[in-house]
Amino acid sequence: MSRIPQVRAGRSRPGRVLAGALAIALAASSLTALTWLTSIDSASAATKRTTVKTVKKTAKKTAKKVTRKITPAPVVAPVAPTTTIVPLAPAVFATCVDSALECANVSVPLDPKSAVSDRVTMFVSRRRATGPGPRIGVLFVNPGGPGGPTYDLVRAAAQYLTPDVLARFDIIGVDPRGTTRSIPLRCGTGLLVPEIGRDFAAYYDEFGQTCLRTDGDRLQYLDTETAARDLDSVRAALGETQISFLGMSYGTYLGAVYQSLFPSRVRSMILDSAVDPSRFGVNQLLDPIAATESALAGFLADCSSGALTPCAFNDGTDLVAKYDSLRERYIAASRRGRDFAEEFFDSTISDLVGYPRNGWPVLGRALQEIASGLSPNFNQTAADSRSNDATERLVPLDQFSAATNFAINCRDGLLPRDPAAYQAVYSQTPAVGPHFSGLRGEARLTYTCINWPSPVAPQVPLVPQAGAATLVIGNTFDLTTPYRWSQAMAQSLGATLLTRNGGGHVAITKSACVREAVARFLIDAITPAPGTVCSPSLANPS
Repeated sequence: MSRIPQVRAGRSRPGRVLAGALAIALAASSLTALTWLTSIDSASAATKRTTVKTVKKTAKKTAKKVTRKITPAPVVAPVAPTTTIVPLAPAVFATCVDSALECANVSVPLDPKSAVSDRVTMFVSRRRATGPGPRIGVLFVNPGGPGGPTYDLVRAAAQYLTPDVLARFDIIGVDPRGTTRSIPLRCGTGLLVPEIGRDFAAYYDEFGQTCLRTDGDRLQYLDTETAARDLDSVRAALGETQISFLGMSYGTYLGAVYQSLFPSRVRSMILDSAVDPSRFGVNQLLDPIAATESALAGFLADCSSGALTPCAFNDGTDLVAKYDSLRERYIAASRRGRDFAEEFFDSTISDLVGYPRNGWPVLGRALQEIASGLSPNFNQTAADSRSNDATERLVPLDQFSAATNFAINCRDGLLPRDPAAYQAVYSQTPAVGPHFSGLRGEARLTYTCINWPSPVAPQVPLVPQAGAATLVIGNTFDLTTPYRWSQAMAQSLGATLLTRNGGGHVAITKSACVREAVARFLIDAITPAPGTVCSPSLANPS
């Protein structure tokens, strides 16, 4: 799942940004709260406004630089049906403009399940195996989203893959449909967050109708099954009989679907921070809130017991009661209204509590400052807690990713279509996350797909493959794709589960232990022993 405005490596929690961005925007219109509350909220608002401008400029600049020499072709105009199946042309690569990678435009069927289909062009990037040692094959990588472009992930491969993997595999990225370099959606760019005071349901209904007018011929082909079939078309264009695949976050679902459709074409499959399709719908929003509640309980317990050192919030009293009192005092002190203050406070704490080694000491200091009547800079506090999270630096925002994210989420059925889902999420949030009832604003995301103009696509059943080389990886304190989802994915596929005992989203970017296990799995076909646990590395102690 993705924090829609910031397509990091993964399908992050979809509701946080839409709910949070609206709350931050509202902060700018009212400056009558207590001084310390005002300083925190207004700093966040300024940061959000700056971020919006920056990511749009960056996305446009990146697209222009990368595609200067090799420009993706638009959708091919409809042609008269023919009974002749036109074979896919081999991929022809050229050196990319701004890196040592090779880039190509690969023609694939608009409808990959049709023998007679128009063609569209997919942007493909390649980092050739460097040697020494014989080349083993290709390793496709996908950062998630859905709608996360792959070019920068390929370019940054040395940050999450070991040198021996880079020596033996070509690293391949296929930018998914709907993004800048692969037939971008024309119906929306940027963050796609309703303006202040706008009705969410009406906004997304209008957005869907706009997409129907501008991209109606494409919407039915924006789903995970089609994306998996695109990967297989690219595999064929590369002349490969099998691929290895590394998917992060939503990319795990894409990989699992590919393996279920084309089991004989998979050499090895690594699924890092998995999505659980059995939890699509209301639970897609509720499960991360439950995981956040568990993380807060862990923080307070370790702070109280002395297991977390230092922890400035520990004064020898009942820390659960102290936290409850502090939170209530914060909310009651705001003149912007209880709903705003509750949402802001809970969203901020949830951003910090998912990083046990790096974020918990920072969180302890921030809470103690509030308890003492001071004004912590929550923006800097959150940045400090994530300072070593390499995942967030791998995949910059694509200006079309938000629209693509909505389109695929709705087509996949990730978010519910039932209007009653809003009330279900809103009413159940305080039960699954008693200390995070302010996150019930994520219920607004249920409006995204209610009237989406393309129907839900049939879900591809995930099929366990006897003897298949599949490795699922999960972080115990991942609040974006909770650890239980990785456990469920491993069980669904009959795969081995490698656990990293730590926080943050995506494990391979944070742990040398995980990277080495992945290397042995890819190169030597050695699967970690059942129950293997990697601890956080000191270089990246989230």
